[in-house]
Amino acid sequence: MAISLKTENEQIILDLVRSGRRPHTVIIEGDSKDERDSAALLLAASAVCTAEDKPCLQCNQCKKVLDRQHPDLLIPQPSKKLKSGIISLGELREDFLSQASIKPNEADTKIYLFTDADRLLREDSQNTLLKLIEEPPQNILFIFTVEKAKALLPTVRSRAHIITLSRSGRVDEQAEDTAQAIADGLVSLYEYDLLATLSGLSKKDETESALTAFAEKLRLALSYQSGVTVDDAYAIKLSRRLGRAQIIALIETTLDTIAKLKTNVNLQLLNTQLCARYRRIAWQK
Repeated sequence: MAISLKTENEQIILDLVRSGRRPHTVIIEGDSKDERDSAALLLAASAVCTAEDKPCLQCNQCKKVLDRQHPDLLIPQPSKKLKSGIISLGELREDFLSQASIKPNEADTKIYLFTDADRLLREDSQNTLLKLIEEPPQNILFIFTVEKAKALLPTVRSRAHIITLSRSGRVDEQAEDTAQAIADGLVSLYEYDLLATLSGLSKKDETESALTAFAEKLRLALSYQSGVTVDDAYAIKLSRRLGRAQIIALIETTLDTIAKLKTNVNLQLLNTQLCARYRRIAWQK
């Protein structure tokens, strides 16, 4: 199977891999299901690749992952006995988690890939997984793909590196300028700075573009905190001012606001509420 990823999404995965600080748990959200699945396979291939420049996608180990046939790649599926599209807790424990402490068969890493995890895993299953995520066995990688990370339990999200894939191409200059102003306003001592920037957004499409650009800066800030090299001064500024949990909360708030833009909502009121939510998150202890 060939991996087809947008250039910006492929770069997000490669930046994490080449940082040399790959986390043991990764949540991949955003964009389409095909993009999320491809990004997950690219990350999984990097964990088993035998080439110096990982992932090569040409070695035997990489090819097995791309074909989803690698013995160290475990992909839980919905229970056949259930119609709800979930995996039962019993099957999760017996068929998959029972193997967690067993050494990998061929590669150096054993990978658990939960695609559409927000649909596959009920709350009890996520809580069971949490015990492994908190104290994972050596050489294990958990990958969850979801449309929105906030669909998973906060306790799971807080222990994972969240990757937000880009839904669009290059952000226009106006959106980038506004995103920078939002970042400045967020770390400013004066609430008016942030309110003035958000209140200046008078159209839904420009608001969506600006918030999408700002969400990308927040994602880069998370990456920077994980040791990934980031060439964005505003993302670095945010990473130094805010904690991981705050950045995750800001991303979720931003994506929630973007979703509301598609409804019949008063834009001025929405932006005023967003300002209050941003400040509450940024200044909480």
